[in-house]
Amino acid sequence: MSPSSEVGVVSGFVLKLIRGSIGFTQADMAERLGVDISTIQGWETGKRPLTAQRAADLLRLKTRLVMLGGSPAAVGTLQDAIEADGILSLAIAAGGQPVSVDMNPLAAAVHRRSLVHMITWPFRGISPPPLRDLPSAPARGPVAKHPNLSNGDQARFFDHLLATVDSRQASRLPVLRRQASYLLGFDQRKESAEWLSAEHRRAFVAGTASADLPAGIAARSATVALARRGDIDPLRYFIKHTLSREDHAAANLAYWAYWLGEITESYADDSYLIAEADEHGWSGGRLAAHLLRHLDDDFHSHLNIHSLWVLILAKPDLLRRDHKLRLKTGNRVEQALDTGFDRETRDELINLRCAVQLAGR
Repeated sequence: MSPSSEVGVVSGFVLKLIRGSIGFTQADMAERLGVDISTIQGWETGKRPLTAQRAADLLRLKTRLVMLGGSPAAVGTLQDAIEADGILSLAIAAGGQPVSVDMNPLAAAVHRRSLVHMITWPFRGISPPPLRDLPSAPARGPVAKHPNLSNGDQARFFDHLLATVDSRQASRLPVLRRQASYLLGFDQRKESAEWLSAEHRRAFVAGTASADLPAGIAARSATVALARRGDIDPLRYFIKHTLSREDHAAANLAYWAYWLGEITESYADDSYLIAEADEHGWSGGRLAAHLLRHLDDDFHSHLNIHSLWVLILAKPDLLRRDHKLRLKTGNRVEQALDTGFDRETRDELINLRCAVQLAGR
């Protein structure tokens, strides 16, 4: 099958949002960029994907968008959006077949939250943070809220992931299997749900019983996915029996920091990330801010609270040197203490309260 006409849908939608935030019509944008209006229409609909543009042309486009008044943060998301379109394009074109490892972007690097947000945007309908508060231009009629993929393209994307996770390549490359199965978690079909349930429990059992730190990261992803589906007992067990170990606790923080972009170095697999994380001197401030925003998460609050407590233990200067963070931590912990938690999680919140009090002296 030839690549779908919609493989540029994510970057096209980002471009449309940026154009609207500046207050331009498609005709305005075409005039200012010196292109035909059909080019703007093709970019925004994905029928002329930005993924087909040369790197130099993309750089010039991003520069022009900022100079025309586009938010630098929003324009900065275009790179992840284009990469997401490339991943979607390859998977949709392959359908129910795996692709060779040297062509598979899921095997090339450990993905970050910013990229995964873009890949899953058409399925979840949740905008990436830098794009959520952009002003929008007036429009006639109904306006799409997120990038759209046809039902057929969605099915082909998830069919490809199912073929990938059961392939020989995935059995040899844990990062490929982990990342493909994570994305498969956004498929609502029965066959994917059944596969994920079995796989997540397998990874959970293997990871919680293993001294292998990458296996622990796989178990972490598995228990988080199970919690998202409403089964939080495996996540609680993982925290109690795996993250209680110092090496696994440090690996969990390293993965958090990388996921959020606080560790900026890129890694090809989880083992290198874990081994080299401390070499980059990440402060923990971004991670702390993220965890505080999600202490009351419906399914993952136990992991977020535990991770925040371990982070403060590992980097006690965080609260001492940042007055605003200390105040915010104190307020959020008090709010969380008013929520019903198990004894272990409540004890960690009380310990966090004490840490805030000690840091303020």
